[in-house]
Amino acid sequence: MKVKTLVVISRAHADTAFRLAEELHDADDEIAFVFTGRGTHHLSNEETLEKLSYGELYTLEDEYDSTDERVHAISYESFIVLLEESERTFSWI
Repeated sequence: MKVKTLVVISRAHADTAFRLAEELHDADDEIAFVFTGRGTHHLSNEETLEKLSYGELYTLEDEYDSTDERVHAISYESFIVLLEESERTFSWI
């Protein structure tokens, strides 16, 4: 059974968090990323988007509106649903 892990990124420097998420994915976790604050700049980097293509990519609709179809803008209510659906979370803030 797959474990869903939610990773919240709100820092400009998140390489360590990305490596940890990839390790969890390699161990068969489903990964969802939520980018907030300064972390949203990662969503305009094509290389990062490709590197994280194994996961679901989200941002809060009040913080960033990406034109990339891989990035989903969600409400705070939807963020709470993601939290409730995830067995594990970690924040990189």
